[in-house]
Amino acid sequence: MIKYFEVYFVYTEVLFILIERLLNSNSMKTKIAIVTSGHLPLDERIFFKFGMSLIESGYSVDIICSTQEINEIKNGISITGFNGSLFAKKKKISSFYNLLHISNPSIIICCEPLPVFSAYKFKISQPKSKIVLDITEWYPENLVAKIIGVKKYFYYFLYFIFNLVAANLCDNLILGELTKKRRYDFIAPVTNKTVIGYYPILRFFNYSKPQFNGTDLTLCYAGLINFQRGILTLLEVTKKIKEKYQSLNITLKIVGKFERIDEENYFNELLKSNKTISITKVGWSNYDDISKHLQNVDICFDLRIRNFIYKNSLPIKIFEYMACGKPIIFTDIKPIRKEFGENIPGFLVDPSNQNIIISCVEKYILDKSLLYSHSINARKQIENGKNWEEESLKLIKLVNSLAKNEN
Repeated sequence: MIKYFEVYFVYTEVLFILIERLLNSNSMKTKIAIVTSGHLPLDERIFFKFGMSLIESGYSVDIICSTQEINEIKNGISITGFNGSLFAKKKKISSFYNLLHISNPSIIICCEPLPVFSAYKFKISQPKSKIVLDITEWYPENLVAKIIGVKKYFYYFLYFIFNLVAANLCDNLILGELTKKRRYDFIAPVTNKTVIGYYPILRFFNYSKPQFNGTDLTLCYAGLINFQRGILTLLEVTKKIKEKYQSLNITLKIVGKFERIDEENYFNELLKSNKTISITKVGWSNYDDISKHLQNVDICFDLRIRNFIYKNSLPIKIFEYMACGKPIIFTDIKPIRKEFGENIPGFLVDPSNQNIIISCVEKYILDKSLLYSHSINARKQIENGKNWEEESLKLIKLVNSLAKNEN
């Protein structure tokens, strides 16, 4: 009888241990915190790409932001945020640190330089934790873009030092495109770097052949809207095409939101005097809904001016247009040339030359087979490597290596 009870207690103890391990399996996952001071938590790269890929690879993921008061769990990702729009930088850093202390991550992916200082403060107490900075914008150019006068140079220097220090506090830098790597090879020469591109999540983007039938033509701009990105040029080009081809029913479809209310008001005033073309306006779209808004579109545009930031940045929208099978007419810049070489599914143009832009649209109007061949080519390039399903493997490989070193 005594032996029976001894065996019973041994088996019971083993059973309890197995149950405890099962119940605590989530806590055994490596925790990753993605921290942003400039993006909304459901940003495509933060949530849909980084967050979901890491969750699907078995990691536990927290998103921490200062752009929205939020506390929820979505698709297995814990999202915590505060509205730091009126916070001084010191208070933001302190607030991020407090939330990191609660999250207790092994790896911290910072989406801007500022959260790096919170992450580094956390690392002092948790020396094995790793810090990664995901660089998708030009710093400090983006930060001083709206400053005018002599003080712009002072702030440029200040933010340059801020960025330099942040980059050198990290264990690894992720760069959204190769164009930005040269700067960080100079300011952070010993920090490891990984290029992880902006390619779209293929399963969210359905192919839809251009529907131009010789009568109805739909032109489109999608994304964040401001005058520097060429929306006024596109409106003028559309009007002139209609004047030349009066038998065509031309629609200009705009999917997105204006950055500035004064520009939006001015643009709306222009539309009031329009009597020749049809305008379809769609508000800001969730990332996983973009495809349906592009379904009836024939040609997509981005006619941004060639200032320092724009001429040295790869437009993310180009890949999303291509994933939907849309031929593109974009500003001719080096990053696009480097990315695609001569295999561009559309035309690259001088955004200040409306006649050239119009002539490119005419080529499609007069030759539908060209429109369809560019459409097929666009989708094929996304399927054959320029998609997040394949690009995410670089992220997982990097995080696996950091997690291994952390342990």
